[in-house]
Amino acid sequence: MKPICPCCRSSAVYELSDNANNTLIESLFSPAMLVSLGVSICKTLKFHPAIGAVAGIALAAVIELAQPNNALPMLANKQYCCSNCTHVFSSFN
Repeated sequence: MKPICPCCRSSAVYELSDNANNTLIESLFSPAMLVSLGVSICKTLKFHPAIGAVAGIALAAVIELAQPNNALPMLANKQYCCSNCTHVFSSFN
C-alpha cells in the first residue's frame, strides 16, 4: 500500500533512502579492509604483518558487535517525501 502525504493528501510520494551512505561505511569498515590496513601500517612501522592482521580482525569484531541488530526489519521506520509539497514524513510498514 502506497503511503499518502499527511500534509496535502497527495499520493505522489517517494521513499527516501540512505543506501549510498550505508554502502560506503560498510565498505570502509569491512573486515578485509581493516585487516589490510593493519597489515600495511605494521609493514610501514617495521612490525610483523601478522600483528596488523590480528589487530584488524579484532577491530572488525568489535565494530560488528557494536552495530545494532535489525531484529524486526518489517517494522522499520521508513521516510517518505511528497513530490507536491516536499513534506518529509515517516511511515511504519
